[in-house]
Amino acid sequence: MTTEQLALEIRKLLLVEGNMSETQAAKLAGMSQQNFSAKLKSGTLRYLEVAGLLEALGCEIIWRKKDNK
Repeated sequence: MTTEQLALEIRKLLLVEGNMSETQAAKLAGMSQQNFSAKLKSGTLRYLEVAGLLEALGCEIIWRKKDNK
């Protein structure tokens, strides 16, 4: 997954699942909207920041091994 794809997925999740703007998500993560947007664009959001946002949206991160066929 590319940085752009990850940013798009996070933005879609915020809007669709959480009905939440980037500004609201940034506030929830404890940062400015500009910093949040820059981190999304550069792919530098920390795992704990993403996990916190997902928790607020009622989602969870599940780690599983890929099924290599």
